[in-house]
Amino acid sequence: MLYSRRKHRPLVEERPTQDKYDRFEEWLRQNGAQFEYLELREYDSPTATENEEEKKEQPPTLNKSGDEESEIRGVHAKTHLPPHTVCMAIPRRCLITVEMGQETPIGQAILRSELDLDAPKHIFLMVYLLWDRKVNGEKSFYHPYYEILPPTLRNMPIFWNAEELEYLKGSYLLQQIEDRNEAIAEDYHAICQIAPLAQICTLDEFKWARMCVCSRNFGLQIDGHRTSALVPQADMLNHFRPRETKWTFDEDRQAFTITTLQPIPAGSQVYDSYGQKCNHRFLLNYGFAVEDNRELDGFCPNEVPLELALDTEDPTYAQRLDFWMRGEAGYSHLQVPPPHHSSSSSSFYPTPPHATSSMMAPGASLSQQQQQQHPYKQSPSYTKRVRICVSNNENTRLLFSLLRAMTCSAEELQAITSPVNSEMRSLFLGDSSRSSSGYYRSCRDIRHPLSLTNERAVMRKLLHIISQALAGYATSLSQDRKDLLDQRMYPPYSNVRHGKIQVRGEKEVLHHFARWARTAIQVIDVIEQDLKEEQQRGVEVQLGRGIVADDSSRSCGYDYIIRRMEEDEDGVHHTILRYCADVLGSVRREAFKSMRKKRGIISAATKRGESYIF
Repeated sequence: MLYSRRKHRPLVEERPTQDKYDRFEEWLRQNGAQFEYLELREYDSPTATENEEEKKEQPPTLNKSGDEESEIRGVHAKTHLPPHTVCMAIPRRCLITVEMGQETPIGQAILRSELDLDAPKHIFLMVYLLWDRKVNGEKSFYHPYYEILPPTLRNMPIFWNAEELEYLKGSYLLQQIEDRNEAIAEDYHAICQIAPLAQICTLDEFKWARMCVCSRNFGLQIDGHRTSALVPQADMLNHFRPRETKWTFDEDRQAFTITTLQPIPAGSQVYDSYGQKCNHRFLLNYGFAVEDNRELDGFCPNEVPLELALDTEDPTYAQRLDFWMRGEAGYSHLQVPPPHHSSSSSSFYPTPPHATSSMMAPGASLSQQQQQQHPYKQSPSYTKRVRICVSNNENTRLLFSLLRAMTCSAEELQAITSPVNSEMRSLFLGDSSRSSSGYYRSCRDIRHPLSLTNERAVMRKLLHIISQALAGYATSLSQDRKDLLDQRMYPPYSNVRHGKIQVRGEKEVLHHFARWARTAIQVIDVIEQDLKEEQQRGVEVQLGRGIVADDSSRSCGYDYIIRRMEEDEDGVHHTILRYCADVLGSVRREAFKSMRKKRGIISAATKRGESYIF
């Protein structure tokens, strides 16, 4: 299947006589399928020299490739389709379901063995596909469908060559591709141990079947039972957002149906929506990356993973690790002694390396005594990976929470990990109502800054991680954007273009968070200056030399900076603005409130002729 984000007419012509497509459509019609408003087309890739506007005006061109078959196809409307039109109905007997794979000899062997497979539902669909093609061949009921399946799936990253994979350098997707290949191979060899799978397919054929199923299956409810199925013809629809059609299994019709949600003009491609996904999922599972992967509201779901690990050389590492692992599956609380030394002015700024496939920071070593004290040091699971996108969503909040745990001072760490009294907990957490003698907080739960000092450390750490991430790529973001304008070097629908689109999207997310961190540090500097000036005004008032004035109109103060950010419509992203205004603003208000409260206490004590020292 092919993604097409732009709704221009592809370089395509109605198919000439191609026996396999004719046989396929005739097979569907003979078995009760209805798709009289639709036709299947096969495309040539557009040439790099053609102008986009020229392509819209040109008549479709024929796919005349005689040496190598195109794998780019789509479904088009023969006539105008009004909304709520059932444009396709594929009867149940034409579907291949999970249960059919389970009923094969190999499927039965898998069920009896209780193998722990990577994707069980996919496996049973694959087994039926491979078994039926091998055992029944051209006599198979589904043979006309098998004939029109893409023969190579060379657009899928697990089949890319080394040169194509090089375009993903620096991306975690390379690790996911390796993991996918390993998982498929492990499943293949595991099944071969308990069933004659090797007699019906090779490992490469097994991989082909895995990606066929991965990119084409539909999750359905049939007879009240959740299953997955391959649906001939329906799996030819390409992706487009927002969705223009909807699909379901209609129990009354006993058929899989596709219904239009809006008018579709005659000749236009009819699309399905594969959902709101990050480009790494589109590329890994479907073999394409979306050029402009944005929703109607402007949200872009593209993500980049960051891996966070503690510094094993930190004096508070034992206590910090215990806090780091609380709440994780399989973890039992360790009785960790307090840090050997700490100072009221000391802060901890760990510098673990940027994301690597290794779960432990390179170069870190553990003594035998440390390993005996903390068994998790022998486990890779203490590294945490967070996928972030340009959004203030749950993962963004989790990222900042983990960074606060990594960078807090020894005193802050003690306060947030120990069952202390409500006054001490509220000093750091602002949440005295939740404290109790048996309360232990997870590092995932620090959703509010511990202090301005810690928040600055968080942003500096984030900048360091992002800097290392960007250094891992072969090209810069600006170079990627320039390259994608060159359709000769990066032709539409090509693997190299999709690789370039993927890494560009990751870098856009990283640059967004780098700007977030830099902006936050600047705002924290302004807040601290405001606090210094407020403290100085307090001293002058106490000495009778001044009055407390409103600083909201100052040309360099916090309020002025926030107003400027709010008025700049094309400037700071709204997620950064809201963080600076709401999160940092809350810290500022609390700091001012605390400072003025102390000043009031001192003033009252002075009037009584007493001395008061904080």
